[in-house]
Amino acid sequence: MEAAAAIAVVVAAFLFARQYRESLSFEEDVESLSLTLQREAAEVNATLPEMVSEGVRLDKTTAGPGNIFNYNYTIVDDEAARTLIGNAKKLAELKSQLYERVCLTMPQHRTSGAIIRYFLKDNKGETIADVMIDASDC
Repeated sequence: MEAAAAIAVVVAAFLFARQYRESLSFEEDVESLSLTLQREAAEVNATLPEMVSEGVRLDKTTAGPGNIFNYNYTIVDDEAARTLIGNAKKLAELKSQLYERVCLTMPQHRTSGAIIRYFLKDNKGETIADVMIDASDC
């Protein structure tokens, strides 16, 4: 009976140590990804603001919290902004286009665990859309 108890204690200690080690590794990975995303945001921001298409301006990017990379856009074309506001079909099309963009142009984020977030606002600063895409879903 004592041998079984000793084995149970050793197994429990082993499992606890393994889980603790894995949690440290996960925290290091998240921190590493966070630092990578911060560096990427700084690099992109050095070129901003920029008109990325007709009527759309990329104002800034930010990293965080955690594994999220944020793009902040302004729809400067008031008519285009109005067609998106409250239009579920147009917003679904936009989300589909953004998903495709993440999957095709951001392969490095597919395995990193990054989540790409797009904030779109109008000229008045009102939110039009807030779209989050988990790159690992690609």
